[in-house]
Amino acid sequence: MTIRVAIVDDHALARAGFRFMLQPAADIQIVAEGASGEEGLRIARESAPEVMLLDISMPGISGIEVTQRLTRAQSPVRIAIVTMHGEGPLPKLLLDAGASAFLSKDCDSRELIEAVRRLARGERYVAAAIAQRMALSQTGADAIDALTPREFEVALMFGRGMRAIDIGAKLHISEKTVHTYKTRIYDKLGIRSEAELALVLVRHGLIGRD
Repeated sequence: MTIRVAIVDDHALARAGFRFMLQPAADIQIVAEGASGEEGLRIARESAPEVMLLDISMPGISGIEVTQRLTRAQSPVRIAIVTMHGEGPLPKLLLDAGASAFLSKDCDSRELIEAVRRLARGERYVAAAIAQRMALSQTGADAIDALTPREFEVALMFGRGMRAIDIGAKLHISEKTVHTYKTRIYDKLGIRSEAELALVLVRHGLIGRD
């Protein structure tokens, strides 16, 4: 049986790389590609992939939001997050939000194909190195792990210097709601400013040092 796969990543080279990596698998067919979260949602509706390879950071709706929306809609699409950001709380957050797999973009063709096949069988897959970091983090949970997926997404946007009004427009929520999330984030992390938030995110390797 052929496994229908969609690739959603804003970098054309990444999409080309995934196509090349999946090419040896005769049982995998790439049915659609997209470069944004909005396109990912459209592809899920119109192309009916069984598995979607999804990046996190994209223009418009992020991979986190795509995962949440498809999960809430009870979409049959199985989501495999493939990203460069495998550190910190992201893997747990995405898996809790509804993703079925979490891999690093430096994975090889064999691992990617195996992950797709497992998802098609209804299983889950987490890259070994990421699974090990997740297991180790359970012994000393950090406050950032307490953030919900939406709080985490808002925190990343503030950490990158976005204004509340722009965050609201991107997430399709009011500016007041953004500030409510901000208050919750500050309370959970025990911080008082965006500068402190940026330091927390830098410490976890979630944003770069400027």
